[in-house]
Amino acid sequence: MNHRSYLGLAWCAIARITALSIVVLAVATPLGARAATPARSVAVLVGANAPPPGREPLRFALGDATLMADTLARTGRFAKDDITTLLEPSPRQLLAALDRVATAAAEPGGPGLFVFYYSGHSDGQQLFPGGEALALTELRAVIGRLPARVRVAILDTCRGGGWTNTKGLSVGPPLRAIDLLDADTAGTALLSSSSGVENAHEAAIYGGSFFTHHVAAGLLGAADASGDGNVTLQEVFSYAKERTVRDSAHLAPTTQHPSFEIELRGRQDVVLAELAQSPSVLELTQRHAHEVVHLASGVTAVETLPSQRLVRLALPAGQYVVRRVADGHVLAKDVSVPPGTSVRVDESELLPADERLALKGDGASFDPPSAHDTLPAGSWELRLGFGVSTGRSREFGAPLFSTDAPEDAPLERELASIGSITYAITDRLSWSVPLPAFAYRFGTEGATTAIVRAGMTSFGYSTIDGALGALDAGVGVRAWLFPGVSLIAAASSDWTFGTSDRERVLGMHGNVGVAWNVSDRVTVAFGAGYSGGVALFDARIRVVGGDDIVLDEPVAGGVVFGAIQSLGYRPLPLVQVHVADWLSLDAYGAWAINLEDGDVRDQVLGGFTWTF
Repeated sequence: MNHRSYLGLAWCAIARITALSIVVLAVATPLGARAATPARSVAVLVGANAPPPGREPLRFALGDATLMADTLARTGRFAKDDITTLLEPSPRQLLAALDRVATAAAEPGGPGLFVFYYSGHSDGQQLFPGGEALALTELRAVIGRLPARVRVAILDTCRGGGWTNTKGLSVGPPLRAIDLLDADTAGTALLSSSSGVENAHEAAIYGGSFFTHHVAAGLLGAADASGDGNVTLQEVFSYAKERTVRDSAHLAPTTQHPSFEIELRGRQDVVLAELAQSPSVLELTQRHAHEVVHLASGVTAVETLPSQRLVRLALPAGQYVVRRVADGHVLAKDVSVPPGTSVRVDESELLPADERLALKGDGASFDPPSAHDTLPAGSWELRLGFGVSTGRSREFGAPLFSTDAPEDAPLERELASIGSITYAITDRLSWSVPLPAFAYRFGTEGATTAIVRAGMTSFGYSTIDGALGALDAGVGVRAWLFPGVSLIAAASSDWTFGTSDRERVLGMHGNVGVAWNVSDRVTVAFGAGYSGGVALFDARIRVVGGDDIVLDEPVAGGVVFGAIQSLGYRPLPLVQVHVADWLSLDAYGAWAINLEDGDVRDQVLGGFTWTF
């Protein structure tokens, strides 16, 4: 990669510059004392842009902490519940989080590996989470008391030498890679991205610090020099060190020299990542080093090592370009990594840039945003469908049934429609335009995710009844069963206000189904569930000159199946054919059986999805 092309980019002032230190404290555990079950891995990750008095705020510390959290969750021995991410905490909140980890670690099944990460300001002797001082000696002592077998502390801050006690470059002997739980280790290994008198740098081209970016890339698999699918501390440091020196020499006012000091007694290295844990993988068969560029951000996600032959990269689902420069020519290939899928690319498939342009549009795989759990930040999606249906909407509560015939009217097929307009405020938070209805995604796409939704889904005004509308709340969970096949389960409730017979019913809905990516062009989603409601109170109608009439009709429910699922407020078609990245043709088909009278209602629609 020719980094000199970035020389024109603006850089942070020295007050915004960062350095990274890594401390590994490994405490011996007798073999006979080991638990029969695998030891947990626990992480506390801190990001703090806020400055102490007289300093400028950082730009990327929060992003660095989030990047490390996502990387550990994707590739490490970490359950998501065992990763705590603190953004702009006070010193008291930070130490309290460590105390909670220490308490949990003392219990049976406590962590065998503990990782602490901090990105923020420091003066070499103190950290400044939330802009308040916290002595390095106090933090180091707290981490040292944690009863984990191996402790890894990562400090991304100014002049990290105060953490490692280095003054200038100091390189210790290499660690030998051996499985973490198969040998005893005692001592410390102290690593720093710079000497004690240097500063490191925040880089606009990476949206974070040099060293943190390369550490994360190494954990994704780029540092796996042995090719065994495990990324060790030694491999990560060697990978990140070389690239940090190169980048800082090309782009920064001063060169940054990663170093380490070692006092590790024993035979083992520390395994930080297991690539087999990732729900989506790009496998690259190569004979040369390559770059993998994330198309949405334009950032080089990883740079592979020339010694690697089969490279496994634990990349998030998305669109990438695999490229290398050979004899002054760029060879590249567009690659789509779908959620829950392993994709393999051979170096021989890369084409010169002029041939790739000539073949553009000849059926290369792509990754349409409409097939994802949530949309890319800043994008819009319009879904429309038109057709026919039978049935009353309130009895089954789902937006599929759009007719509203009187209770005693015969079932008749009528014109029907379905639609949604979604704006992605972020890649996690979406707005169902134009009403105040929002959905938020928890988790990383390609792994298990949960989408929570809530808001007002309809509103109007009648001169007779006044304000009319509906409120809705629900949650959906998506888990990948096999590459390209996911299980979707959802539960929701809605309430319609404006008329007494509607206001007394709380709609209750639940469904489970399967989504299948038949190919990168075709997606099928089919679900089954129950839709009905419960009566909240009796509805009464005042009769002039007489008694109130109580409307005590039962609340009907039914079994529903077909295209009844949604991701947030985005309905899933039964079949979706992706004509282009921005356009798909959709078909909806759904059926409902009334459990009270056996009536069968249906809906058949055709439409499209347009993303822009």
